[in-house]
Amino acid sequence: MLLPIRTDYRQSQRPLVNYALIAANAFVFLFIQRQLGNKIRPFLLDPQAPQLVQFFSCLFLHAGWGHILGNMLFLWVFGNAVNDRMGHVAYAAFYLAGGVGSCIGYILLGGQGPVLGASGAISAVTGAYLVLFPRVRVTVIAWLFYAVVPLEISSVYFLGFQFVFNLWASLTGAGGQVAFIAHLAGYGYGVAVAGILLGMGILPRDVYDLLSLVKAQRRRSQYRRMVSQGYDPFGANIFKGGHHGEHRVGARQVDSRTRTDTAAAMAMDLRRQISDLHAQGNLPQATGKYLELINLTDEAVLPRQQQLDIANYLMTDQRYPQAATAYEQLLKYYPTYEHAGDIRLMLGIIYGRYLKQADRAEENLRRALAELTEDTKLAMAKAELEALRR
Repeated sequence: MLLPIRTDYRQSQRPLVNYALIAANAFVFLFIQRQLGNKIRPFLLDPQAPQLVQFFSCLFLHAGWGHILGNMLFLWVFGNAVNDRMGHVAYAAFYLAGGVGSCIGYILLGGQGPVLGASGAISAVTGAYLVLFPRVRVTVIAWLFYAVVPLEISSVYFLGFQFVFNLWASLTGAGGQVAFIAHLAGYGYGVAVAGILLGMGILPRDVYDLLSLVKAQRRRSQYRRMVSQGYDPFGANIFKGGHHGEHRVGARQVDSRTRTDTAAAMAMDLRRQISDLHAQGNLPQATGKYLELINLTDEAVLPRQQQLDIANYLMTDQRYPQAATAYEQLLKYYPTYEHAGDIRLMLGIIYGRYLKQADRAEENLRRALAELTEDTKLAMAKAELEALRR
């Protein structure tokens, strides 16, 4: 059993709508359901004779303490980030529509028996989370025999596992009285709507959303395939043939120098694109190209201001491992940079607070103390170092 308890996503605003939804579910469970008692059945979704009010009322009813606590935990862990990304009004509409959509899916897919619970709407939220934040780390508690083990895994693996489990339970009937069909309908709604909103530009794109990752993976596959076949997309005439008796040079006949030249040409083209995007002030896309560049070569470094701006963007976008790499490259290739102390302070914060690498954090903070001159920054470095020791 895997139970999520938190993610490393950092919110830019208070997710007030998600708080309100959790409070509404708790209020209905603690007070209204007790008053209704056995009279609750008309408010459940009856797939044989559904009424309009049931599509909404069933979303705020729960079968017991385990049911509501599990649902609210998932809503808290994943709903806060989706609320933050979508905004309050859009998230409220998305949540309610996801709940209604899961109910419709339950009916159309042949669900049997009355149902209640927020699970369908929450499945829609987790489906959207999968599309918007596939690389965010999720901390889960795993029960392994008699041991409770905390683990950190990527959200794409955890939520992908949840989807596969719900699909398996729906097909095998292993879920008992749990409406796994409604969960699947909610997942489908969440993934589809979030993907459409990203694709149409209604939600701001990110180089780490699911669509960007799929696109980047497709480009990398194309690059690898072309290079393995000896084709140089930047002008080398590796393939010959088709006319006047010319022949085609096969992949096995391409030497390592050709492959190296091809990679160098691709890196040069990426650098040109980064420079153009940076000059236009388009840091999100410039950062995406930079991440492609470091996938191509580990020793990638840009002109100093470009490297600094992209490292700062990665930091503010909470992509801490990539930000740390960009800052480290900046210090490595520009050792006389006048603000090196500031960079080391930033690295100390990243390694200490977010990446949990105490040794590297302490090393950078100590060097920052030797290089910084401003009192406020010195005080910050000392505070971070003291917190690290504690």
